[in-house]
Amino acid sequence: MKTSQNPYLVVDAGNTNIKTCTISDDEISVVEIFNELEEVLIRVRNQDLILISVVNPLVKEKLQNVCKTLYEIKYNVKMPFSSAYNSMNTVGVDRLCNVSGMLKYAKNKNALSIDIGTCIKFDFLTADAVYKGGSISPGIQLRYKSLNDYTNNLPLINQVNHTSLIGNDTNNSIISGVLNGMNAEISGMISRYEDEYGPVDIYLTGGDALYFDIPQKNNIFAIKNLTILGAVEIYKFYAQ
Repeated sequence: MKTSQNPYLVVDAGNTNIKTCTISDDEISVVEIFNELEEVLIRVRNQDLILISVVNPLVKEKLQNVCKTLYEIKYNVKMPFSSAYNSMNTVGVDRLCNVSGMLKYAKNKNALSIDIGTCIKFDFLTADAVYKGGSISPGIQLRYKSLNDYTNNLPLINQVNHTSLIGNDTNNSIISGVLNGMNAEISGMISRYEDEYGPVDIYLTGGDALYFDIPQKNNIFAIKNLTILGAVEIYKFYAQ
């Protein structure tokens, strides 16, 4: 693998799509999003890769067949933080990357990442760089799907726009319940962390984060590619 001063690719293979990011001098220069693995294989041919994957292990095998070198972020690689999590072998590597990404910014501060995508993932890092864990709950589409799957009459909704408090028909009632309920969940969880741990820097990320009205405070930061930046930090720590 090249050093972090030379261009390489980070491949973030998630539940919904696959994102590739070109890294040059520790900065993200190009972000591309793919729905099909075959398109990614063409993109990464003969490239140096850092892989973040929470999906089928066959993704790694196929990438290895076409790339130049591959470094995979896994739970047991050397991390720039210590951990109090009881089952590191089960934790999603995207969560570990988010924690590492927070550490890049939150020096000597309590930090909480909130990754809003397929799931809502909270991850807490103490001021002395210990990963404590967090929480996982369903995201927007999972909530819509569960209401449709486990009831006889409720329709499957896809809308993710902001909505009013009171739904004036069944569709809008579902949208209100899901989006306003998630907003209350996120805001309430932030308050509980602040009540228990005092000042906490909050890092928002994930494809659905933009749909939520998180209170604008000086300690809340929106970092779109936190997972990618964290993967880079883990690789740099490994390469030392």
